[in-house]
Amino acid sequence: MKYKLLIILVVMVSCGKQSSQENTDSTDISTEEEVVSYPTLLQNALKSHGGLQQWQAFNSLQYDVKTTLGSEKTETQLIDLKSRKVLITGSNYTLGMDGSNVWVSPDKATFGDMPPRFYHNLIFYFFAVPFVLSDPGIQYEDLGERSVAGQNYRALKISFKEGVGDADDDLYIAHFNPDTYQLELLLYTVTYFSGEKHENYNALRYTDWQKVNGLLVPAVMEGYKFQSDSIGELRYRAEFSNVVFSEEVPDQALFDMPENAEIDSLKTP
Repeated sequence: MKYKLLIILVVMVSCGKQSSQENTDSTDISTEEEVVSYPTLLQNALKSHGGLQQWQAFNSLQYDVKTTLGSEKTETQLIDLKSRKVLITGSNYTLGMDGSNVWVSPDKATFGDMPPRFYHNLIFYFFAVPFVLSDPGIQYEDLGERSVAGQNYRALKISFKEGVGDADDDLYIAHFNPDTYQLELLLYTVTYFSGEKHENYNALRYTDWQKVNGLLVPAVMEGYKFQSDSIGELRYRAEFSNVVFSEEVPDQALFDMPENAEIDSLKTP
């Protein structure tokens, strides 16, 4: 009886190991809060860009950006990476997100025609892919190998659970180099203004990179029109410099709305 029992135990342990080894579709990442399962493709991309643990070690990010998005401008953007509060300083305006309100000082007119609430985290989000793709409330679909404009990629489609962010109907398709898993192309939709889900994508090409504090982040990215799987004319460009990651938590008073600021409320359809 003891011999038979030993055989049963060995078989059970062996089956358990085999089952674990065969489950390669996703990998668990342990954080202080929870254990989250990410697709293997995203895991490979995060590793290629320096690793999720390295990203999570920092509490703030600051960079200078020269961009033609909306209008030509040069800004300094400070982001609290945990709360996602934002402070953007331009030549004649300051734009902030204090945790609930997006505000502009002295008023929205100084910022220009683009809605400040739409803009406040847009450049940061594009800058921080693939790391922000590990945020809570994201749904994944591995599209396998995909060709765009004659170039082959490994593609991951991103959607959002209801109530996540200001535009939870937005879609992203991140295209990674099939050999290095480095991000090269991002297709994205904009539903902020219409509130309607669609698959009319814009294209964002990452054309130059820089390594900062062990993380591979963009130096240059370019936005293009996109139609019928073809990349069209250039729409905007962004160049990043003086990138600084810090373990220090930013002074929260920096994000507070000044008395003379104007709030830009969330647009609802």
